[in-house]
Amino acid sequence: MAGISSNPNSPRQKMINLMYLVFIAMMALNVSSEVLDGFELVEDSLQKTITHAAHRNEIVKEELDFYYRTNPERVGEWHNKGSEVKRQSDELYDYIQYLKEQIVKKTDGSDGDVDNIKHKEDLEAASRVMLAPVVGEGRKLREKLESYRTFVAGTVADTAKTAVIESVLNLRTPSKGGITAANWETALFESMPVAAAVTILTKLQSDVRYVEGEALAYILSGVDEGAYRVNDVKAMVIPQSQIVMQGIPFKAQIALVAMDSTQHPRVFVNGAELPESENGMYTGSSAGIGEHKFSGEVVINGADGSPRSYPFADSYFVTEQTATIAPVLMNVLYESIDNDIEVAIPGVPSGSVRTTISAGTMRQKSGNVWTARPPSGASKVDVTLSAVSGGRSISMSREFKVRPLPPATPFITYKDAEGATRKFTGGSIAKRYLVDAGGIMAAIDDGILDVPFTVTSFELVFYDSMGNALPEVSQSASFTDRQKNMIRNLARGKRFYITNVRANDPGGKQQRLATIEVIVN
Repeated sequence: MAGISSNPNSPRQKMINLMYLVFIAMMALNVSSEVLDGFELVEDSLQKTITHAAHRNEIVKEELDFYYRTNPERVGEWHNKGSEVKRQSDELYDYIQYLKEQIVKKTDGSDGDVDNIKHKEDLEAASRVMLAPVVGEGRKLREKLESYRTFVAGTVADTAKTAVIESVLNLRTPSKGGITAANWETALFESMPVAAAVTILTKLQSDVRYVEGEALAYILSGVDEGAYRVNDVKAMVIPQSQIVMQGIPFKAQIALVAMDSTQHPRVFVNGAELPESENGMYTGSSAGIGEHKFSGEVVINGADGSPRSYPFADSYFVTEQTATIAPVLMNVLYESIDNDIEVAIPGVPSGSVRTTISAGTMRQKSGNVWTARPPSGASKVDVTLSAVSGGRSISMSREFKVRPLPPATPFITYKDAEGATRKFTGGSIAKRYLVDAGGIMAAIDDGILDVPFTVTSFELVFYDSMGNALPEVSQSASFTDRQKNMIRNLARGKRFYITNVRANDPGGKQQRLATIEVIVN
């Protein structure tokens, strides 16, 4: 029996293998949500690693591009190598991203989202995409990785770095429980939950970015920068601004600066060379308010005597010499109406300033003028200004008290004998002006506020010869025909009252307004 059981093709061994596969399948079918959530955590960590690696690689590539622009003849060969590494890395990275999308769409449908997988436990989607006969992408992925590994290793002559690259992109077929799969792709994607398959592919993307970084760093180190001789090193503090607003942190770059005291670089700013006596000190104009940009280059001879140019660009802000005088007790906004507020941040164009309010609405009216409309019932709101200009993030806030609108004043508008429009708020008035006026209006117009109200009803109260009150009601802002007839029948010197005037403010809140005494002339 021992001889039979050692034969991998024996019925007993086949049964054992079948039971093992069934056991694995049962385990896979019962993948817990905690395990699947664990893959999501690993995925997030890998994405952060990829982001950092890509940023680092961009910095190295930009530095390589800079050296190429300054001396394309000498740096051309290295620059071409770096560009090809970047191109093939991006191509392979995008292909792996395509595979992730295809797997997710296979399980979640055509609108599947890699960043929001619905059926993370699906055990078939990865196999269909990666291992399907003829059209399976697994073999193609392995071949692309092998080709990429060979190419990158060929650009790096350092054996230690080559060994690292070979180790990171190791495509040997892994084994599970002592059993080796048919090939690399089968071991990685057969009966693999979607969450795990996507994480595996993300790990490969991370490997690609890491290998790309190693290759670019090696290529950059091979560039002879032709750095000029230095014999002095100083520590320098380079502030973003020596004047900061309250609430905005002071920021400064602290760096070591190497220099050659035996030669003076030539400094050009905006096309003009600075006098050597200025020792690199640039004095900019402060004639105009706002941001002032400047750029130029520093030219110094390299070790071979040829001039080398280092470009630069920066900006500074010119602000008005202003003093602010504001009454502390008058930081007040009125509810339910547009309150004009003038906002400005010194040195920042009005179009770059954003204004928000903690409750209600804000909108830009024109230039520096915004309108704030607090909601009805609010007691206070915060108005916040923010802007990003010249690399600075600026933010400031002020609290405003919110008050209900004061009572409106009812009035009658009419045209006098000269044709001028007048407002009648009580007292004596010619009868013809009353009849021609047509009705009652209301507004707050105290020289500060100018807020129209909508009159919804009012009452005229007349008195007969016995002193009895004769009320006439209008359910609108206009005189009724009966009211007009009663006014026409009044004798000179008679009086009546406009009372119980009800009007809505712009927010729809109703007020009962004061009574007007009218004496007919």
